[in-house]
Amino acid sequence: MGNITISLEDADEAKLRRFAREKYGGKKGSLAKIVSEGLEKMENESEREKAIRSLKAKMEKGFNSGGILIKHRSELYDRR
Repeated sequence: MGNITISLEDADEAKLRRFAREKYGGKKGSLAKIVSEGLEKMENESEREKAIRSLKAKMEKGFNSGGILIKHRSELYDRR
């Protein structure tokens, strides 16, 4: 386990301590747990954004479904 020293604005420090107090009742290690949860959430959001970008790229490229290309409805039926 490592130690990190950070400087926060007073308002941000108060928010962090309030979140820790609300969620863990101010127990020992609650600040570290809140920070760890925040990092995990950021990591999950980052992975989700990567997946969304990948899916969008695949959609823009298109999929080859291997079927026949139909230009007009009449090609589907024997009515000409």
